[in-house]
Amino acid sequence: MLIFIMPKCSRLNIALQFKNAIIIIIMPIVKRVVEIKASPDKVFDLIARPEGFSKYSSLVKNVTAAGQAAYHWVVSIYGIEFEWDAKVVESIKPKRFEWQSIKGVQNSGSYVLEPVKNGTRVAFSMEYHLPNAVMEKLAHIFASGFMEKMASEILENVKKELENS
Repeated sequence: MLIFIMPKCSRLNIALQFKNAIIIIIMPIVKRVVEIKASPDKVFDLIARPEGFSKYSSLVKNVTAAGQAAYHWVVSIYGIEFEWDAKVVESIKPKRFEWQSIKGVQNSGSYVLEPVKNGTRVAFSMEYHLPNAVMEKLAHIFASGFMEKMASEILENVKKELENS
């Protein structure tokens, strides 16, 4: 198997050569940056507990612990549920929190925290890949930015909670 990585502006394309065919996997990337008027320790403590994310985004139906440093996610978009299990692959308080899905919807991402004059700059990044059947049926939904909406809601509501406490 031969792997080619071809970066584009806001997507990561991976081409896999398998036998006589080349398969291209497009993994959209969601990126957001927000400044929060709270210490990096407080911000990290909140984002390192994804079980509470359902109160920060209308799309996150439920997040439950699924073992040590692993979580089961249920996200609902127009009544269609997407599920995955993700494990924490790096947790460096108060600098970085990173995960990788291990089952279900393929995704990975991170929060990178940086102290700034009045608090913390949070850089969020997430890549995801949907199965082809789902992609065909729901391409118009994701084209209108629902994964971006989820990321924005979580960051903005975390910001509100920390700045108003």
